[in-house]
Amino acid sequence: MKRIKKTGLALVGIAILMMAFQCGKDYTNPFNIFNIHHSACLSYTDADAKGYESPDSVSVEYQNGTVHVTHHNLLVNCGTAEMEGGIMVTCIREGMTIHIYEEETGNNPADCMCEVDNEFDFYCLERGTFTFVFHNWYPEAQSFTFTF
Repeated sequence: MKRIKKTGLALVGIAILMMAFQCGKDYTNPFNIFNIHHSACLSYTDADAKGYESPDSVSVEYQNGTVHVTHHNLLVNCGTAEMEGGIMVTCIREGMTIHIYEEETGNNPADCMCEVDNEFDFYCLERGTFTFVFHNWYPEAQSFTFTF
């Protein structure tokens, strides 16, 4: 009986180690996102002006498996921009595609829209070429491809 318990514990330990070495390779579960923060309003606009004044852009920094993403000129409600933690970010990996969901939190609507820079980190991504697909309240998702 003791041998069965020891064998069972050893198998559980091996399973935990195997999961640790699979970091970033589970293509169905969300990544853990860290250090989410956004700027205050950079410029005020209305939804109809999107794409004409300051188009979205994304910059990515990669270092030792850590990815730092900055989504520049993300259009949000002015009330969201005034809230600390006003944007929630979720990332899901499907192969070499990372789906990034940016959602406004809380119920603090204002009668204006503004652009912010939204930044966040996630860990455990191997080097390669990835397509980041940003989903937010815009009707169409925006895609950017990065190699690191």
